[in-house]
Amino acid sequence: MSDTVKKVAPEGYVSGKYAVGTKCFSIVDAGRKEILGGGNGERKIAVRMYYPVDKADIAGKERGAIFSDTKKAAVMKAFHIRKVSDEMNFADYYENAPIAASQTFPLIMFSMGYNSYVESNTYLLCALASQGYIIASVGHAFEAVENDYEDGSVDFYDKKINKMMYTSMIGAVMNQNKLLKKKLDFGEAVEQFEIFQNKFTPYIKGRIIEWKKDTEKALEAVKKKYSENIDFSRGIGASGHSLGGCLAYNLCRYNDEFSCGINIDGGLFGDYPENTMEKPFCQISCKENVNVETRPFLNTNADTYHVVFDDMKHLGFTDAKFYIPLKSLSGKLNSEEMFRHLVYCHTAFFDKYLKGSDIAFEGIPSDKITYRKIV
Repeated sequence: MSDTVKKVAPEGYVSGKYAVGTKCFSIVDAGRKEILGGGNGERKIAVRMYYPVDKADIAGKERGAIFSDTKKAAVMKAFHIRKVSDEMNFADYYENAPIAASQTFPLIMFSMGYNSYVESNTYLLCALASQGYIIASVGHAFEAVENDYEDGSVDFYDKKINKMMYTSMIGAVMNQNKLLKKKLDFGEAVEQFEIFQNKFTPYIKGRIIEWKKDTEKALEAVKKKYSENIDFSRGIGASGHSLGGCLAYNLCRYNDEFSCGINIDGGLFGDYPENTMEKPFCQISCKENVNVETRPFLNTNADTYHVVFDDMKHLGFTDAKFYIPLKSLSGKLNSEEMFRHLVYCHTAFFDKYLKGSDIAFEGIPSDKITYRKIV
């Protein structure tokens, strides 16, 4: 894609009253056998925390790296990048800085997209942490570009998944393209996507169950490590990109600890019996993907929002928007405008439903992004 990355981070992405700390840890889900990567041992889960830090506590400290050397090499290979600049490799966060002691903060569980990596939305999660949120980003073993673990081990994307992912890759691509181009109402789109996933992507549909288990196990560990720093009074928020966004919806539907969520351009894979959704939800979509993302608008009696981005591509909702120059992959929409609205969607939504703000979630003016309240 690019010989040399000349990355520029979004302007002022750490704009809140707090600096941002980060810490990684990993867990083993004892008794849960790993079926990927050769099927050896028990399922491992990688977690990176983003959290508020008093600015006085970062004096003299150096910014933390986004990528380990192993992860950097894996990302470079996956995205065909010859060189990673120092600016791309570091974020405005600080390893192991102390969490701000002034108060407790709401918790958001975040999940990456398939074959992505834990830090894929570092800028967004730093922005949220600076505004007073604790975020745990969860890595899924053998389904990320690369995962690092506390014991020094790593795992890489299991390429055998590529053969399991579709019953027919050609059939899936052709039928998905047809589905995305049709003019359908919300109900018709859900019905046709249900047919599509059952016929062509039963493997992906099944992975939602496993990712839910990963996140719930990670949540157990987060609560043990950080319970005194977390405000649970309004529940826990969920967000994620792509399949991680689908997971956010699934968690809100089927886990009582989660009180609200955001799906960043994820198709709604999985089984969803026709019970009613009782929790606020925001669906973010690039315009071309709307027909696979309409499920949140049906069978709900909670506040439900739809934010549609024109001139955007799926990958552009991650940090890749700032280092992949190909518009066919990241979209034509200006990267700073995309990021400004993505941050607004998260801060305004979670401020309302996790912090109890009385400010309406109405959007910010743009001729490229449309905000609608569906319910």
